[in-house]
Amino acid sequence: MEQQQIDQYLERYLVLLDEYTQLRRDLSGLQSQVYQNIARANFTAERGMRYGQDHYDDRMQSIFSLKIAPSAAGVPVYVLEKPPVAAPAADHKVKEDQDTDSITEEKAESGTTADKKSAQKSKDPLRWFGLLTPAPLRTAQAQSLRAVEHIIPRLVTVNAEMASLEIEVRRVRKRRAKAEAATLKAAERTATPEAQAKMASVESN
Repeated sequence: MEQQQIDQYLERYLVLLDEYTQLRRDLSGLQSQVYQNIARANFTAERGMRYGQDHYDDRMQSIFSLKIAPSAAGVPVYVLEKPPVAAPAADHKVKEDQDTDSITEEKAESGTTADKKSAQKSKDPLRWFGLLTPAPLRTAQAQSLRAVEHIIPRLVTVNAEMASLEIEVRRVRKRRAKAEAATLKAAERTATPEAQAKMASVESN
């Protein structure tokens, strides 16, 4: 029974190992492509312009949150999620004379809308480098998003499940070893003196 369970664990482990190897290969390939596309963008960039950390926005914030939830087997599953967009705050009305209320409110609303659009645009890292973004830089962003959103979370999840299977295999093997030892001791207690002598001689050899 224990051996059958161990075989099932090992079979699942091999499937995960194959997926893990493929994910690592995909991640390595994506990273190489990202660096190549950034190099292409820098090669065709205007003089004095370089796409790198020098032009990062200091207000940079992650647009993803990491969610860790246990699976049915109790193994952690890692998923990246975009937080829900917060409802816009109510616009503050400017208090002025009754004759200019409507004009002032209209200007305030148009200004608020422009500010919101500007804030949304600034969250896109491509906007940090100006409006005319080269195609290789856009491709690098798409490849990076694929790695961060899909490959890396799945890679970590598969690694966690493999570690869990390794623990389970060790536990089953320990239980099997204890059961075999208990069976052997029981056989020694019930055996005749002649049989005990034979078992002792076999063990000594």
